[in-house]
Amino acid sequence: MRNDFLPRSFTHRGLCCRGGGHTEGTVTGPATLAAAPSGQELYVGGVQISSTGYWTTDSDGTVTSAGNTQPGDNYIHYNANDNILTLHNATIKKGLAYDQNTPAGSTIPGSAIGVINQSGDAGLTITLEGTNTIEGVSYGIRVYAPSIGSTNLTITGSGTLYVNSNQDPIQVISSNGNAALSIENVKVTATSSYDNGVTVQRGSSETSSASLTVNGGSLTATTQSSGSSGIRLRGTGETGGSSPTVTVSNNAIVRAKGSAGGITSNSSTGVQYGTGSNSTGGIVFDGNTGTVYGAVTLQEDLTIGEGESLTLDDGAALAAGGHNVIVDGGTVDEDITTSLGDSVKYPPTITTASLPNGEVGTTYNQTLEATGSDTITWS
Repeated sequence: MRNDFLPRSFTHRGLCCRGGGHTEGTVTGPATLAAAPSGQELYVGGVQISSTGYWTTDSDGTVTSAGNTQPGDNYIHYNANDNILTLHNATIKKGLAYDQNTPAGSTIPGSAIGVINQSGDAGLTITLEGTNTIEGVSYGIRVYAPSIGSTNLTITGSGTLYVNSNQDPIQVISSNGNAALSIENVKVTATSSYDNGVTVQRGSSETSSASLTVNGGSLTATTQSSGSSGIRLRGTGETGGSSPTVTVSNNAIVRAKGSAGGITSNSSTGVQYGTGSNSTGGIVFDGNTGTVYGAVTLQEDLTIGEGESLTLDDGAALAAGGHNVIVDGGTVDEDITTSLGDSVKYPPTITTASLPNGEVGTTYNQTLEATGSDTITWS
């Protein structure tokens, strides 16, 4: 392992291989929006939301207006002054109905949370409180600028979000500008049964970019569909635009799995991975291949499952932080094993090729030996 890591750099990774050098560069995060951009429309659970207020959700995932009175639990709040949608233990199971006579109904139908702007930027900040679920819909969250403008979706707060949809659970798409998805200190799980887990698609402009930023917390994106990716970062054309980026910091963890690849792109330069200008880093699992970028301290136990691997990027470092790396069928880099010491655990394994002199239905006594990193206590 080389020691020439540049803490403010990205690692280039092509479409067919994971090798490559470093190119210095800094990612500029998406701009924070105040009020919603002029011309933008927002739909939640098939209900159009255009002003500040509260909406309740029930076990059926139905969204119902509650006026300006905050419900006790299971609600949605929208603040029109800063374009923030808060999900508080909310369940959404209904999408926007298809209607070819309206721009939203014809372009973002099936969306549990849909944002569209036909005449400019499209953006939204979602704040999570408690446990929130989107399921039983065609699309989970779609932010779309079909003509001009950039798109930006930020998911933040202190809670969790589980999105299980038939097609893309999360889509951020611009036809002519930048597209950016940011996860901030929350746990987001996106599962698709038919398409990509997460799609971030930039426009056709020569300067447009597609970026994924995970600053703390985690993003898990998986798909069960053949030919689809866990995370798809792409442009509307094969050439032009800047390289798509995945930026991890504040000990974030990204996991992406799909039959077409974990994290894929149609960019000729491939995806750039790194910590941007941050002093801390994160871990990215591109399919079964896990890589530590920058300085990372575990926030919980990390399991390396069957067929998975975990290695250090150039100059990266992994600290246990009182937690363990549990190697359960996978492999870890020798440098990780050396630096973490006893914090690397191997579950005990008992292998029996045969049971000598054993009889069915009869009590059997035999000494068995178990291998593992800890002392085994039999009882």
